[in-house]
Amino acid sequence: VELLRVVDDKCQSLFDNCFKVLDGPDAPDMSIVELDKELIFYLSNSKTSNNYLETYNEWDNTITQPLPGGEGERSDSTYKFEGYQIYQLANASVTLESKDNADLVRLVAQYDIKNGVGTLVNYYFDKAIGGNVPVVEAEGGDNGIVHSFQITEDAFGTTNRQLTNFKQYYYTVVAYSYN
Repeated sequence: VELLRVVDDKCQSLFDNCFKVLDGPDAPDMSIVELDKELIFYLSNSKTSNNYLETYNEWDNTITQPLPGGEGERSDSTYKFEGYQIYQLANASVTLESKDNADLVRLVAQYDIKNGVGTLVNYYFDKAIGGNVPVVEAEGGDNGIVHSFQITEDAFGTTNRQLTNFKQYYYTVVAYSYN
């Protein structure tokens, strides 16, 4: 019965919001310049991006926790841009669905707004234990946002981690937000 109530609350919330779910911040455009055993990355957000100038801000109507003493008022219900995660992929067929498989996807860089927000945790309901389970999604480090950086190591290298000229490497970038 409790599980049915959780599902019912989620369904009602989706209905109340015309089945619109959060988009999240758009991933930036990533361009790479190849040098001798070195890659220079550039991140930018086009004017059509929902994260242009890193101003992503989206309201979530499912956050209903009232403010203390404020009957019917809501606490902060907006998600704001927080940072970028750059991953190296093992090959061209790998997607971020494999993010938790270190044989296929490895985090190579992360840049996070300097604002005192570091570790981001999502809670996922686990019906086996009947409660929410915390999962660390990002450990930002509060190191500031950069738009260009270099990579000189192959995250999948075994004996020699230095990048090899003329070898094909695969990268992807994710923009993330927090509430």
